[in-house]
Amino acid sequence: MRSFTNRLFTSLVALMILSFLLIGFFLSNILSEQISKTKEAELERQAEQLIEVLKNEDRYLQKIKDYDRVSLKKVWIEKDGKTLFKSDTIDDKQIEEVMAPWISHNNAGFYRFKGENNEALLIYREDGYTIFLIDRLTNLEGLNKTIWQYMFLTLATAIPVIFFLVRYINRTYIAPIREVTYASRLLTEGNYKVRVPESTVTETKELYISTNRLARTLQTLNNEQKLQRNRLETTLENIPSAILMIDKKGQVVIVNDNYNETFNKGQQILSGHFEDVIRFPSVKQMIKEAMRAEKPINKTIDIQMAVYRKYFDAAVVPVLSRRRRKLEGVVVVLHDITKLKSLEQMRKDFVANVSHELKTPITSIKGFSETLLDGAKNDPETLDMFLDIILKESNRIQGLVSELLELSKIEQSSHIILESVNMSRKALSCIEVVEPLAAKKKIVIETRIDEDVIVLAEASKLKQVIINLLSNAINYSPEGSRIKVSVIDGKQGILEVSDEGMGIAKEEQTRIFERFYRVDKARSRDSGGTGLGLAIVKHIVEAFDGVIEVDSELSKGSTFRVYLKKS
Repeated sequence: MRSFTNRLFTSLVALMILSFLLIGFFLSNILSEQISKTKEAELERQAEQLIEVLKNEDRYLQKIKDYDRVSLKKVWIEKDGKTLFKSDTIDDKQIEEVMAPWISHNNAGFYRFKGENNEALLIYREDGYTIFLIDRLTNLEGLNKTIWQYMFLTLATAIPVIFFLVRYINRTYIAPIREVTYASRLLTEGNYKVRVPESTVTETKELYISTNRLARTLQTLNNEQKLQRNRLETTLENIPSAILMIDKKGQVVIVNDNYNETFNKGQQILSGHFEDVIRFPSVKQMIKEAMRAEKPINKTIDIQMAVYRKYFDAAVVPVLSRRRRKLEGVVVVLHDITKLKSLEQMRKDFVANVSHELKTPITSIKGFSETLLDGAKNDPETLDMFLDIILKESNRIQGLVSELLELSKIEQSSHIILESVNMSRKALSCIEVVEPLAAKKKIVIETRIDEDVIVLAEASKLKQVIINLLSNAINYSPEGSRIKVSVIDGKQGILEVSDEGMGIAKEEQTRIFERFYRVDKARSRDSGGTGLGLAIVKHIVEAFDGVIEVDSELSKGSTFRVYLKKS
């Protein structure tokens, strides 16, 4: 794009050239017209004098000859179609080519005809006399040429003057405006340190001063805004609750890290409408109610997150203008009270679950003991069978108590020390441990294990997780089926155990990590399970700061997937 200076210079030069062309054109026409009128008046006056001579003088012919001899004009006088006098300088060829048209038509008037001599003709008729006067005109072509020469000389002199005038305007007025424009663009880009040198020109000095004042004001406001934002962000990041701030249009403007970690797997939410950002209908409904009623809303809500059900004390508080007439937005605070809920529920369920699990083996032990005391001990076969049952039930009680103690220790997490563990090697060693159990059911274990996947864990507890998942897969898989074990190296270390078992219904997938919960209670008891294996796995993975998920479909099998942080 051409600069303003070039456009101004080009426009002024074009305007001046056009003006000079128009002036030259009109000047040439006016001058030519004026010369013609002057010549016509002169010839008419002389023609009138000749008519007077013809009328009043006896010796008119001699006088006309004397006039023709001293005059530069060519004279031709007729009366009633007869020639009275004709200048010797008028030849017949000139009469035929130039004067014949006007003579034959009895015209009168002033005529100009171009030729080598640039002559004009006056035909004057009065009282039967016809006078033809031919005279030279001023050399208009030469005169026009002289006029245009002076015009172009003047234009050539004016163009440098225009050039320096435009440079002066550019330096005095345009350059300061350009500097202020550049500074304004930097201000819009957030560079509030920019300043422009103050001008000495009166017209632009105030513009410079105002621009610098604006820059200083914006810099001060920006520093204050950054300070306030840093304070707000520091406060929000250190609050142990998930927080969102939503404007009056429903756009999410602030999200703290706690929310991202809890609900978005650590990914940052940059912007968006709360309908798109928030995935939980109960929270969306609270936001809509708070915006509509412009009153705070507090509720305790439960949210299903993968295999976990979490409980939150949710508060949605509308933010009103100073005069409380206009809604500016809402603040959403979600405080995780899952542990409190779990402890509360645990107190209710623990006695019932433990007593339920202990009731059957204790009843069996008591019943068979009473039977032996009543005399069955005297039958060796009955004695051996009952003692085997008592031993089996005692082992079940012992295993249950041991797993409860283990679960209690894991929940405290105080004794777990995270270190770098090679999950690839650990998975291979665990497969070797369960291989004999799989061989009994003719189950083939397929592996896809990336080399040296190093994760943060405790070696013994990680082994317990892998063996529990493998044991479950073997116990719940039919004979002759396949189990797939994968260790994948990605942003996180991933362990997958897939089976071809009976699968888990969608509504039960959220409960399989609860204590004592069994999908198939009869089959679980037959396999010797206590219902605590997956609960232990879940708590160990959480102690490692990891995540466990399950994908399952009835009659097609299940896949347990564990995500652990890499070392």
